Amino acid sequence: MWPFSSPSDKITTYQKTASGMERVAFADLAKREQSAPDTVTISGAQLQEKIAQKSDRKPAQALAKDNTVNPSLMMMAHDPKDKASLPYIEQMALVGQVEDFRVVADTRPEDLSKARKAIGKEASANTSWITNEGGHDSWTEDHGEFTADGGVIVPAILPEDTEIEGWVFKARAKRYFEMQDKGEKHPGCNYATQGLMNGRHAQEELASAALSVGSGNLHIATSYVEGGNILNGHRSDGTPFALVGRDSLAVTSRLLPGQADEAAAAAQVAADYGFQPEHIIPLEQPGDFHLDMAMTLLGPGQVLLNDSRQVLALQKGWITEHYQHSWFNRDEQPGELEQVEKKANKTAVFEDIVEKQLKAAGLEVFRAPAVFPKSVANIQMNFLNIRQGKNDRGETFAVSLGGEEKAEKAFAHTLLEEIPAGYDRLHFLDRSWTPETLHYNGGIKCRTKVKA
Repeated sequence: MWPFSSPSDKITTYQKTASGMERVAFADLAKREQSAPDTVTISGAQLQEKIAQKSDRKPAQALAKDNTVNPSLMMMAHDPKDKASLPYIEQMALVGQVEDFRVVADTRPEDLSKARKAIGKEASANTSWITNEGGHDSWTEDHGEFTADGGVIVPAILPEDTEIEGWVFKARAKRYFEMQDKGEKHPGCNYATQGLMNGRHAQEELASAALSVGSGNLHIATSYVEGGNILNGHRSDGTPFALVGRDSLAVTSRLLPGQADEAAAAAQVAADYGFQPEHIIPLEQPGDFHLDMAMTLLGPGQVLLNDSRQVLALQKGWITEHYQHSWFNRDEQPGELEQVEKKANKTAVFEDIVEKQLKAAGLEVFRAPAVFPKSVANIQMNFLNIRQGKNDRGETFAVSLGGEEKAEKAFAHTLLEEIPAGYDRLHFLDRSWTPETLHYNGGIKCRTKVKA
């Protein structure tokens, strides 16, 4: 058990009621008994045999990432070097007792005993463990996708020295100069790139998880798309689609024969993830290395995209209020305001590009202040990197990183009352761990992978 208080006391929950949105005590929510199987050990030989037996047949379609999926399992990973990994495993196991899913946590054999002792009895009852001797990484969303028929798709397994980062930066520069030639503003390309997942052999972690829960075929993609950079859902008429970040398409084009263009790369992603080519929607990166750091799918055909201008307006008010109540350092306020304004104006350029592309693809776009850089008046926050779905009773829920209380309440109002996407409940996890996880550019969605 974590010291000083119960982990469930640190989870903040809002839910929709007949009289409007209300904050409720997480401890008072109905919990359903779970049965967590014993630890499963996957040997290195088993893992390599699974990889060697990869399926060559066309995979079933990857599971949707909108709010329509009903998760039965939430895959996570523990890394002792990642201080936030165990607290989030524990809290998600507690949420799972309310929302009808079980956590399956992966770790190295030598780390298992200490990890199991570190989480409380209540969460342990809803947590199964896997040990494997293969690659490890906390960011399980990036490792691949489960499919509708229980199979698994992992990104191409590339040599460690593959120049993913260089390919991404070159492609960004080309895209942005082409925009400039058309009279648009060059947005710059100095934000995080991709490739860390491949360098850690993290595809093996999802393959190991699939083995542990008896999943079917393993398909190793030809394309290289980290899971945070593909958002697949359905339109209101049931037609599937997948938003794919253009950085991933740039990398994939380099892996195909000849001078493959973006259209060829998109067609390869479609083949790898069970879509038709026309279902793939190339999308500019929203000022971040993964799409899911700045947007989330909602209900069918709906996307919620960050609004940096609204973020700026809120932060300006918070900063001004902060210095009004401080008798020292008031001279620092102009510099603080200039810093947040510079960040917001830069990110807004990307968001505007993305919004146009989403609308051109026929999707309904909502904007909200949901991604906040750190300031003197607030911790860094991200309410869009959410894990969501429908529980066994048909209630729609979402789980977000925690943040400042005022910001949590405002985002809960947006999700539960302002946007017509049918959410019933929203859980914010312990906000004390938010700076730790966002320091490494990842949220709670990044740390989880859904199996239906």
